Amino acid sequence: MNIVPTRVQESVNRVDRTRSLVLGISSGVAALFALYKIFWLFFAAATLSNFGYSSFWVVVSVVWWGAIAACGVFWAIAFLARYSSQP
Repeated sequence: MNIVPTRVQESVNRVDRTRSLVLGISSGVAALFALYKIFWLFFAAATLSNFGYSSFWVVVSVVWWGAIAACGVFWAIAFLARYSSQP
């Protein structure tokens, strides 16, 4: 079963195998960094809620970093699947 859409897989298959590994690892690191930011965002929101920190900006930040994390995970899976397949 392939979780990567066909058009994306065709585009990713044109990338060199070594470059695919680099892009996959970089995308994974970006996704982990975004999840790290979301963790600290919730921590800061809980801490600063007593000082009138607006919850609107917490929601905006969670959506922003959540989208970055989702894109990072998607591209990491796509490129690392390309790397793990035969050249």
